[in-house]
Parts: sequence; structure tokens; C-alpha cells
Amino acid sequence: MKAALLYFTGTGVTAKYASELGKQFENLHVSVDLLRIKRGKKIDFSIYDIIGIGAPAYSIRAPRMVTRFLRKAKLEKKPLFVFCTSGGMPGNTLWNLFKATKRTGGICLGYTSAIGSTNLRSWMPPKNELKSNLSGLNNYDLSNAQKFAKTIITRFENLSSNLMQQNKNWIPSYSIGIVFWSLFFTWSWQMLFTVGIKRVDKSKCNHCRLCASKICSSGAISMNKNNTPSFNELLCVGCNGCVNLCPQDAIWTFQTRNHQQYDLYETYL
Repeated sequence: MKAALLYFTGTGVTAKYASELGKQFENLHVSVDLLRIKRGKKIDFSIYDIIGIGAPAYSIRAPRMVTRFLRKAKLEKKPLFVFCTSGGMPGNTLWNLFKATKRTGGICLGYTSAIGSTNLRSWMPPKNELKSNLSGLNNYDLSNAQKFAKTIITRFENLSSNLMQQNKNWIPSYSIGIVFWSLFFTWSWQMLFTVGIKRVDKSKCNHCRLCASKICSSGAISMNKNNTPSFNELLCVGCNGCVNLCPQDAIWTFQTRNHQQYDLYETYL
């Protein structure tokens, strides 16, 4: 059996949870590919038996870049499950992910969520304070990942293309109030009010290009003629990845410049 764990991440919390889920599936003798969602990325889903899809909650819904990606993806009617991370309020995130797969996705086998650190660096402690614990996920979430993987595999093994119908209890629910709220207050340009306009401290930048080649998943960063980052704020989805994960802490905004980074998550990007 082969599974694809498709995820979007900025600071690495969702990547960490996807990695933990992947370990649990591999313990159940399932081959797993961890695939990070990036704008323009093409994936052949025909080679997988099951697909997991995860994202962080952005203002209590899934990032629109992710749902647009899923609506265009050809999921080959494969069985799937969805997962998300949030600061404690996932809102409609799981339902957004499921809904975006309806055109080409198969039966939804279940859903789960984990509570992790917020992606907003401007909410982190000031730089002059002791470094915070940025582990991101608690022991309950890690234990739940093991149980969830077993549940999904059991349901998958019981599938019958002729007899199995969608179990409504396996589909995430939604709040109509959040649906209407999201129509007005969760667009990418509104993230600028929280994240801020990105700038580069040229005295710190060592021209490693990691922000453009590895960190940014939305294609919002390019390198200019001086080999320093240039930002397209219209493409930015406000994930905070560049300001959090720059190895030199050279990318900053007025909201984030005096706050700690999420550098413990760089392993997962």
C-alpha cells in the first residue's frame, strides 16, 4: 500500500504533524511520500492508494492557495482523509479541505486536528526574553496520530468499490457563520495587516537563496540583480515562513522585527 501525505506549511507545524502521521503509517507497513503543497506543483496521484491532505488554519479556514490547488488537482477518486493544525480554533479548515476535493477525490475516510504554535511571529515573545518552547505539538496530539493512522487503515481495508458508501460521520462538519465570516475577512491581502510588508536587512543577508528556493511555497519571492530577495505581496499568502525561517533573520516586517523566530521548525521544510 502506498500513501501520499500532502500538506501546506509555513512555520513547519503542519509539516511536523504530517511527518508524525507518516511515521505511524509506515509502522503499519504503508509506504508514505510526504509532499509539500507549492503553487504550480504537479503531482501524479494515480500511483497512490490513499491520500492525506493537511493545512494550518488561517483565520479559522484553510488557506485559499491550498483549496485552489486541490480543486485543480486530479485525485483520481482515491480514498482520502484530511487533517489540520491550529492554535486551538480550526473553524472550517477541515471542511474546506474536504470540500475542495469533491470533484476528483474519493471517499473521505476521516479527519483529525492538532493544536500547535501560532504561525504569527508578531505574537511570539520579544527577542530579549528567554527562548520559548516551540515544540509545536503536545503529547496528546502525537498519541492521537498513532490512533488515527490505525483507524484510517482499518477503514481503507474494509472498502469495497461496489458496497462501500460514504459514512457521514467520517466527513468534517462546518459552521455556516464561519462560512459567511470567511467571505469578508480571510483573503490573502488581509494577511498584510498582521504579517506586514516584508523587508530585507542587507547587512544580515548572506544571499543563500533559501527563502526563494525552499521556504516560500507561494512563489512570492524572487532574487533581484543584487541576489537579494524581492517580494511580490500580491502572491504572498501570509504564512510567515520567510520571516520565521531565514537562517540569518534578515527578513523582517515592522510587526515581527522585535520578536523571536520559529527556527526549530526548519527541519520540516
